[in-house]
Amino acid sequence: MKILVIGGTKFLGYYLTRTLLEEGFEVTLFNRGITPDDFGSSVKRIYGNRKDYKKFYETFRREKYDAVIDLIAYEPEDVEVIEKTFRDRVGQYIFISTGQVYLITENKHQPAREEDYYQKLIPCPKGEEAAYEYGLKKRQIEDYLEDAYRLRKFPSVRFRCPIIEGPRDYTLRLYSYLLRIDDEHPVIIPESGDNIIRHVYVKDVARTLIRVLGVEKTRGKVYNLAQEEVVRLSEFLRLIAQIMGKPLQLVKIPDRELLEEGLPLDISPFSGRWVSYLDPSFAKEEIGFRSTPLEKWLKPTIYYFMEEYRGEKPSNYHYRAREIQLAEKWKFKLGIPE
Repeated sequence: MKILVIGGTKFLGYYLTRTLLEEGFEVTLFNRGITPDDFGSSVKRIYGNRKDYKKFYETFRREKYDAVIDLIAYEPEDVEVIEKTFRDRVGQYIFISTGQVYLITENKHQPAREEDYYQKLIPCPKGEEAAYEYGLKKRQIEDYLEDAYRLRKFPSVRFRCPIIEGPRDYTLRLYSYLLRIDDEHPVIIPESGDNIIRHVYVKDVARTLIRVLGVEKTRGKVYNLAQEEVVRLSEFLRLIAQIMGKPLQLVKIPDRELLEEGLPLDISPFSGRWVSYLDPSFAKEEIGFRSTPLEKWLKPTIYYFMEEYRGEKPSNYHYRAREIQLAEKWKFKLGIPE
């Protein structure tokens, strides 16, 4: 099969491309050529900026693919030009959406199911404009694809993912917890932020995208993906500390106290309101989705960041000295023993 991957070298794209090549697919990558990779001549490369819509159309308007897998569509216009370019010349268009499409609605069902998408939108919370807009634009893309399938049978398949985890994750969110556990000082969780952790392993997403290639019944449908285990952030961090062989002392501090001390709540990046909690039952039943056990994928991820990663530390780690000082003061206030 002939596959075009839009993106394909950074995180999910890297694992997707690697797996496609291992499975014997003919792969073309379209991206700006900024992120280095080790694919060499095993892939065909086309460089460009997808935001240059005219050039994108001119580059691909005569090409045919069995599937186009789009990892970097964030604006409705991105997908409108995809349909215009590949209409009647693509077997499938696979779009990566997000669990945030549920979080900007009034949906109260937890975990969120695919049908919970159809809810009234909430107003944008003050100070959360960027995260809200991200979810809103992903919804606008999904709405466009729904209409395109219903009206013109444009063969899209949509996947809604929570936080995607694994080695090479450039967001460094998990790494920020690993550093805090590794230094053996107390780890702060905002009092409101002991969230449910139901993320998804990057290799499970990559394998699932490949699983649906050429599967006709998936056209026009949407699937939630998420790990099997459901744990609280505190349990998640205890498991990480156990794997690392490190002690862990969690300190829950009221949100207001953190802010008054000049500490942003994203010192605990999995504690915010934009951490989605999805039900993957439909994907399990319909396309055989299976997730790697939590502990099994945590081990190579921890190893990568603690032993192989050579990049910068997460930006939120520069608050660490102030966190430690506040945590020690708060422990004393609560009478928590050393």
